[in-house]
Amino acid sequence: MPPQAVFIIKLENHGPGRYPWTEEKLAAAPPRDVSALQPKPPRPLVVTYPFSTDEHLREHYRSPWGEVRIGRILEDLDSLTALVAFEHCDVADVRSRPPLLVTAGVEAIELHNSRLGLREDMTMSGRVVWTGSSSMDVRMELEQGGEPQLTALFTFVARDMLTNRPHPVPPLQPGSTQDRHLFCERQRASQQRKVARAAAASTSGLHHACTPEGELWAERLLAAAKRKMDLPALAEPHQLFMDETSLENTFTCQPQQRNVHGRVFGGFLMRRAYELAHSTAYMFAGSRPYAVEVQEVTFKFPVEIGDLLRMRTLVLHTWVHPEDPSQGRAHVQVEASVTQPEKRHSTVTNTFNFVFGFELERDCHGEPVPPKRVLPSTERQALELARLFGPCSGRAHLASDE
Repeated sequence: MPPQAVFIIKLENHGPGRYPWTEEKLAAAPPRDVSALQPKPPRPLVVTYPFSTDEHLREHYRSPWGEVRIGRILEDLDSLTALVAFEHCDVADVRSRPPLLVTAGVEAIELHNSRLGLREDMTMSGRVVWTGSSSMDVRMELEQGGEPQLTALFTFVARDMLTNRPHPVPPLQPGSTQDRHLFCERQRASQQRKVARAAAASTSGLHHACTPEGELWAERLLAAAKRKMDLPALAEPHQLFMDETSLENTFTCQPQQRNVHGRVFGGFLMRRAYELAHSTAYMFAGSRPYAVEVQEVTFKFPVEIGDLLRMRTLVLHTWVHPEDPSQGRAHVQVEASVTQPEKRHSTVTNTFNFVFGFELERDCHGEPVPPKRVLPSTERQALELARLFGPCSGRAHLASDE
């Protein structure tokens, strides 16, 4: 049985789904008593992939190139993370309303090796590393051959199933030195998230908060884009607009893709986004790309069964690997939107950011040719690029406005 199926069974047996919560029972059940929530130590959960002995499992995870299909791993990550969160929130009082746990975002998924083999067993593990009053951070790890292959950080928020208000979660009681270090680290990250949310709320409709330095940087990008638009015959041949890199996929969400709460499973959305982003990078680079990092994933609104979901990709930025001039990098963003044709309305529900590496083409002298430079087509795109790669982003060394 594939690990994903195991996760689903465990969620049904250990999560809120194990209680027959009808609407009437939810209305009658009392909320959880915050004072009764006792601190809980981290409880790692581990799942093994027996690739060396299970041929059926190998076929389920096989990519067209005979490696592990990374999209499936991302899907499993979300499944096991949810199970870790459910286990932490599981309390003895089965009479009170259980929380509705929602993936708020993925801060980062770092892939140490995106070309995993199918002949060696692999383990995926996760544990809660920080809790707030109604949220928690879960750290995930993937190992193969005794070496770490992937690390990830997921953030979950708990909501009352009846009122949708914040729901308390049991406090975390870190024991070891490493657990205490991670807890303090994630506490600082939580404070930074609060500051970022406050800044985004005060931007008066801008796509993302941007510093004054970032806005000036974005203006210079737009000026370069205007030169290309107004003087296309004189434009640099290695430049192109973001919209020229786009791919799109639209589909109806099916019941088989639902989680224990009856909504579309977040891991399914992440897999579909990754595979569309991979195709985008492939068509842009001209050679098969490999995943380097999932930089940021946001889950803004839930996706329901029957929703018409549109995914659209853009190559936001490209650069040459600082330590290997033969390798290029491309940052691909996927925006998912629920479209309602009857209402002539569309709502952005998810944003996914991926970084891919690829072999650069070579000129007639055998020298690597830098990847094409991508220019924003709109102010919104320029501000998003400034947020990710501008002067105050922490990645300014990977970008240039020249």
